[in-house]
Amino acid sequence: MDRSCRELAGIWFDAWKDLDIERLREILAPSFVHVSPLGRLEGRDHYLEVVEPMARASVVELEVHEILAEGEVAAVRFTNETPNGSVESCDWIRARDGRIEEIRSFYDSVLVRETLGDSSEY
Repeated sequence: MDRSCRELAGIWFDAWKDLDIERLREILAPSFVHVSPLGRLEGRDHYLEVVEPMARASVVELEVHEILAEGEVAAVRFTNETPNGSVESCDWIRARDGRIEEIRSFYDSVLVRETLGDSSEY
């Protein structure tokens, strides 16, 4: 199924809200790349292995404020409610052939590191 980037972005956030790792595995390309203020992770399985425990520790609620999409790219502005407060963020998503290939995340890394403590493996 060839989903639009806007649709994939919505699925991405719904899957993280539910911590549905299998759904994430389905929509991420095997060669998925994630770049953020914490670093760069390459490969879908490696990314999920590192980020799942971090998400379980830091995501209380994700609130999507807006999605702007055109063609194979989307920008999503959202708030991550953490045990230590809110983190305003933006994800730049690039998709092809119905899967997310790359996400570049932008947020205050100091707030995220405070939430994660020493549990971050990035």
